Amino acid sequence: MIGRDFNRRVFLANLSSVGICSMMEAAPVATTYPFYAMDTGLRGPDVPSLEKKVALLAKLGFAGIGWTWNASEAEPLLKLLEQYKLQLWAVYLAPFMEDTPDKALLAYISSLKGRPTRIELALRSKKYKPSDPEGDPIALQYATQYVEQAKDSGPVISFYPHRSFWLEKVEDGLRLASKANLSTLGTHFNLVHWRWQNGTDEKKILETGKKHIFCITINGMKDAAIVSLEQGNYDVASFLNSVQKSGWTGPIGLQSYSVQGNSEDLLGRSMKKWQEVTRNW
Repeated sequence: MIGRDFNRRVFLANLSSVGICSMMEAAPVATTYPFYAMDTGLRGPDVPSLEKKVALLAKLGFAGIGWTWNASEAEPLLKLLEQYKLQLWAVYLAPFMEDTPDKALLAYISSLKGRPTRIELALRSKKYKPSDPEGDPIALQYATQYVEQAKDSGPVISFYPHRSFWLEKVEDGLRLASKANLSTLGTHFNLVHWRWQNGTDEKKILETGKKHIFCITINGMKDAAIVSLEQGNYDVASFLNSVQKSGWTGPIGLQSYSVQGNSEDLLGRSMKKWQEVTRNW
């Protein structure tokens, strides 16, 4: 597996173009930067069921969903996404790396073959403090079990930096991905968690980590709080332009954790902002 030339960028672009471009208003961006919504933006009272959540994403023109692992929803979700011609871009979980991998998720990986899905690992530790590199061997051993199950036909595995977790910073994910040196094991660049760690130079991160960054997630920010994409006092447009100019390509997800209100209103306003920013890409 290590020696194969697995072109992940082409893999994602080809898959994202099937059944998605026709649903996106910003068609030229769809294959290069598929824009999906994390399920954190689908917790409003207007989308009480899994089908209503998926239907809303299709209605608003999102490329699919980033979803928090829930074994009881796993197969129904795939059927709904196929029905609405959307993709499952991510499966998120926050395990302790000293534990054994989730057996149900390992089995589910076979259902994800050929899809552009990432298994996102927000690793916690029972032993090591945040960002302590002494935990790297255990983290890599844990992640590699998912990598071996997925092999080279998808999904891919991605570290998910999360404030206060052992895997806390995007630099932690880049360090691990660099050590592993596998085309199917990378990291996530989460804007809000990066900003919470006083991140200021996205251009440097994008330049040095381009090879290993599998996904970027964005949100509006009002000081330290997450808001919808068009709100707040953080210049999201400037951040996105840095991404585009860096030459990085891949899926971009919308983070909406803790934002209150109806999901259609929240996601609709955010989609409008996304289309405005990317119109001339």
